[in-house]
Amino acid sequence: MQQEDVTPSSFYSRRAREIDIAADEANRRCSTFQGSSLVSVILLFAAVMAVFVSHRLPSWTILLPVAALAITTKQAQKHRRRVLKLLSTREYYDKAAARLRYEWDSLDDGKDFIDRDHIYAPDLDLFGRGSLFQLLCSARTHAGRETLSSWMKNPASRDEVLARQAAVRELRARHDVRESVASAGSSTVFTLRPRTIRTWVNEISARRALPRWLRAAALAIVVVLAAIPFLYWFGHVSVRDVWFLLGSWLAFELAFASLFIKKVQFIMESADSPSAELPIVADLLEAIERERFSSPKLESIAGRITRAPAPASREVRRLARLVRLLQARNTFIFFSVALWCTQLAAAIDRWHRLHGAELLEWLAAIGEFEAIVSLSAYAFEHSNDVFPELDDRGPSFVAEALGHPLIREDTCVTNDIRLGADPRFLIVSGSNMSGKSTFLRAIGSNAVLAWMGAPVRCAHLQISKLEIAAAIRIQDSLADGQSHFFAEMQRLRRMIDAAGEAPLLFLVDELMSGTNSKDRRIAAEWVMRALMRRGAIGLITTHDLTLTEIASNGLPGRNVYFEDSGEGGQLHFDYKLRSGLLTHSNALNIVRMLGIDTAT
Repeated sequence: MQQEDVTPSSFYSRRAREIDIAADEANRRCSTFQGSSLVSVILLFAAVMAVFVSHRLPSWTILLPVAALAITTKQAQKHRRRVLKLLSTREYYDKAAARLRYEWDSLDDGKDFIDRDHIYAPDLDLFGRGSLFQLLCSARTHAGRETLSSWMKNPASRDEVLARQAAVRELRARHDVRESVASAGSSTVFTLRPRTIRTWVNEISARRALPRWLRAAALAIVVVLAAIPFLYWFGHVSVRDVWFLLGSWLAFELAFASLFIKKVQFIMESADSPSAELPIVADLLEAIERERFSSPKLESIAGRITRAPAPASREVRRLARLVRLLQARNTFIFFSVALWCTQLAAAIDRWHRLHGAELLEWLAAIGEFEAIVSLSAYAFEHSNDVFPELDDRGPSFVAEALGHPLIREDTCVTNDIRLGADPRFLIVSGSNMSGKSTFLRAIGSNAVLAWMGAPVRCAHLQISKLEIAAAIRIQDSLADGQSHFFAEMQRLRRMIDAAGEAPLLFLVDELMSGTNSKDRRIAAEWVMRALMRRGAIGLITTHDLTLTEIASNGLPGRNVYFEDSGEGGQLHFDYKLRSGLLTHSNALNIVRMLGIDTAT
């Protein structure tokens, strides 16, 4: 399992075939045992007739088909569970292959994490269709998805990133670990949000606990109720007295249950929310518990779920079983009458008092584990990507052969870039479609990957601790009465403020595009001066060549450009970054692309 194939694609294809064979075999065995169970039912019916009707067999012979039925049913369930796990694993490899092919439709787009006000996430395509999140995420729980999205939106400390890198390196070739995560539970669901559990824990804590004797008292009441009919069978009371005792005791039972009805109803209602994902959580906890890790980060995660006296997975399975039995009240009316809900609510309340706070810690550990597993899959799938060198000086961003992670490696054009003491910023000029915006996003995406602990799409990257700010996809808002220009000014204001608080990497596409060339030139220079005074580094792009004068006006900047070529209405781009100023115009080619005859 741990030996890598020549390519990720060939490994995924081979494992998918092996899983299909195993699933077919498990399905065949499941069908065989289901058929045997049916035969056992027929034999049981025949045995009952032979024992009680024709009296041809001794009564103990009924035990034989009963035992056969129990064994075959258990085996059928066992193989059915194996089929479900294999199907979940097969789904993982289907999605892994889709990631390699950049086919987005079947992948988790993380659109619930989209934050239009975030200072760089919308501009760098972190979430949504065709996003970095889709390329990275293979988490099974919402805790894992939430952790991964948080890492993308919040650069970590240098020590934390180094710890994550070591963990990702350890798991990069551990396909068995990723399969354990993929096969957890029987379906992909994202219902158990950590904040939902936090609310559940806090709300139950704020209410008075159900008395510890409640379960025993409820059980005793049920036992007495069940014993009343035996008084008649043993000849102690009449039928009339039995009905009177049953009615009286049922009335007492209802009165007893009403004493705790509000708390029981609250627990019943709140218990439904975590029910679907608890089996996956238990499986993931068990997967972590049985592994032995060498990296400090993974050891720390494992230690957080093994501090309790009993295994965390066992406790979560117990909660899942209690919730499942509580939900059975909708199916079995008898259970509601027999204080079933009261007993189970008391058990869930007791579980919460003992492990509610620990559950939050366990979910956080699962979230970090799944995020690291996702990054390890990305590292395996992109073996040419490297881990960045984290510079403790700065600010600096020095990359060789930098490419965009959302572009196929076989078609991705790479460029070198150096930002630091000299130059502190670059002014990138070039025509539309020449690659300016994509270059900005490539820099920003790799900075995000670097400071979340993932490999980067570079031959080498040396990067210091940097906050990221981008103004690439600024949108106006009719609902808020906000123009594109005003939205851009707000974003620039946030950038300048952020640069005053921490080292900043700024990425601005078409700076001040909403004003005339003269005002744009003056205002853009003041913006750059404000960012330079605050120690920021970064890039701006422009169509307006007058802005290129800023780099030679006493500021630590440099001009670079993307070139286009072609004639007769055809434009060609090589997407290679060049030093200096753009010296030619493509105006005639643009006009010819519109079908306008420039000869007349």
